Formats: sequence, C-alpha cells, structure tokens
Amino acid sequence: MEILTLNSNEINQNGYHINKLTRNKIGFIYIAPANIIPDDCLACDGYVLKISDYKKLYSAIGKTYNTGVENDDEFRIPDYNITGRFLQPGTKIGTQIAAGLPQHTHSGTTSSNGAHTHTRGTMDITGNIGSTFRALTTLANGAFALNNDTAPDYGVGGGKTFNGMTASFQASRTWTGSTSSNGAHTHTMTTGNASNGTYGKSSTVQPPSQIVHLCIKYK
Repeated sequence: MEILTLNSNEINQNGYHINKLTRNKIGFIYIAPANIIPDDCLACDGYVLKISDYKKLYSAIGKTYNTGVENDDEFRIPDYNITGRFLQPGTKIGTQIAAGLPQHTHSGTTSSNGAHTHTRGTMDITGNIGSTFRALTTLANGAFALNNDTAPDYGVGGGKTFNGMTASFQASRTWTGSTSSNGAHTHTMTTGNASNGTYGKSSTVQPPSQIVHLCIKYK
C-alpha cells in the first residue's frame, strides 16, 4: 500500500519516510542466506566507488564510511561481510565499536596446605686453646685463633724469649651446616565464579550467531 499523504508528524530526522519518496530503497541493506548478490545491490565488502558512477547511492550514504585514504571523487560502502562486525542500532551511524568487557576483579584465598619447617646443619663452635710449658708454644684450634700481641717480650730462662699472644673467638670459622630441602609443597587458590564453558571459544566477545551475507542497494 502506497502512502501518499501523512497526517501525523514526521518521525524521521530526514523527513523522507513517506513510501512515495523512498520506494526505490537505495542505500538499504539486504540480508541473503547465501553468498549471492542481487542485480541492484553490491556486497557490503567496503568497496571504494566513484561518486559519478553511483550518484544515487552516494546521495544516500555520503562519505560516512570513508577511512581517509579515498580521493575527493570517491566514497566507500560499508564493510560488514569481511570484518564480520555485528550491527548495532544507534544515532552515530558508521561508528565502529571495539570489542570489550567491563573492568573486573577476582578475589580468592590460598589454602593452608603445605605448612612445613626447614632444618639447618649444625655450627661447630667448639675449640681448644692452651700452651706447652716446656716448648713455650701456645696452641689453638676450632673456633679459637691466635694473634701476635704488641706486648713486650718476656725474658725466659735459658736465653729464650716468649712473645705476648691474644686469642680470638670466631664461631663462623667452622660453619659446616646447610639448609635442608625438606618441605617442598604447593598451594592451591580458589577464586570466585570465574569458570564457564564459553571461555576460550573465541578471541573476542562473541554472542551466539549465524553467518549471513549483506548487500547494499544502489539502484
């Protein structure tokens, strides 16, 4: 039924929604269930066209889908088939929206499994210090060591002399222990409900869908 008059207010911003003025439907998108293209349509594959060759189509969509590489006498038709983008209603016609998800966080706790202790080797801090009276020598071993002293010599019978000596204590001299490798373990972490069978099935946000072929009417 052709509408020739309209008693209600215009509902389209462009004011040409009366069937008498839009009966050719140039610029409209058609959905095909197969990879076919009607004679009066072009596949929505993002072709760059000359304005002079497709004046009516250009008057309908203009340079909305140009990317900036076209010449002044050229315009681009939308690319829906190659990019495979979903079509979304809105007022900013031609705007491309990237795939995304809202920011989110997961909370969790680690288990207490794997509690353990480490053992350490013993540290030898024993030692001896003493002297032989006849040989007038002083001996030290273990954690003890002898140092030459600056004290004056003492005269000893038989023409011998004995230099003053001091003893020092250093427990780390005889460290022989090591930390054991006992206590190897793992921890498990439990998060919120972050597991779902849909994860990993697509490289982007993907609702259930079925592929069709889109065309744009140009005459």
